[in-house]
Amino acid sequence: MAAPGEELDVDAILELFRFTHADQPEQPDEGLRQRKKRQVRQRISDVATAMFVVRGFDNVTVAQIAAAAEVSEQTVFNYFATKESMFFDRTEPMIDAVAEAVRERRDAPLLDVVVAAIASEIHPGRLEALDDATQLHLIRRFMDVATSSPTLVAARFADLPRFIDEVSSALAQRIGAEPSDPEVQLVTLVIAGLVEVRVQSGFHHAPRVSTFADLNEAIHRDFLRAARVAEPTLAAFEASRAPALG
Repeated sequence: MAAPGEELDVDAILELFRFTHADQPEQPDEGLRQRKKRQVRQRISDVATAMFVVRGFDNVTVAQIAAAAEVSEQTVFNYFATKESMFFDRTEPMIDAVAEAVRERRDAPLLDVVVAAIASEIHPGRLEALDDATQLHLIRRFMDVATSSPTLVAARFADLPRFIDEVSSALAQRIGAEPSDPEVQLVTLVIAGLVEVRVQSGFHHAPRVSTFADLNEAIHRDFLRAARVAEPTLAAFEASRAPALG
């Protein structure tokens, strides 16, 4: 465990990641091949994150990440299309989670489904091995890297087209419409706005709070405020197609 306020190097951060992953339950339906692929991807992601946080995004090369992860550069690109996607490595699972929840949970109000899916995927993940001060320090370093690199700033909305494609398709299936339906497209952008509010709230509050719990509370408070504004639009969207939901 890190001492309070201790500055961590790459190896120390990786050790904390390994400690955290050890508590994750096994996936019962996962075969050996799938488990190995997941573990390799996680290893590359952990190494890249640790190196980015310590050295800065623009000071780390894919070759360095591959060497530290003990894989080839081609293997890195087999799992991550770009260096930027290693930094924003939670974007793809978030998109999949939101789309799946919208598509599958038709028994619950759309707003509740969207809020639960976004909140479960976008949060400052707690590493239990860290004291509060070190946890906040790492989160702030991560956010500093994200905002100080022109490359990362430019890549911030790189996955928006995929988000629009996946979520609009899920919404269309939910109400029996086409993804190109103007109401579907508008509601997709409203949901994307909720994602952006939650992300930006973390950037806004992280430098200002004194505890990890305060950060989570501030993010959730902002998110719920935005959700209340979005609620009439999402409710009207479902009400207008109510017969299709039965």
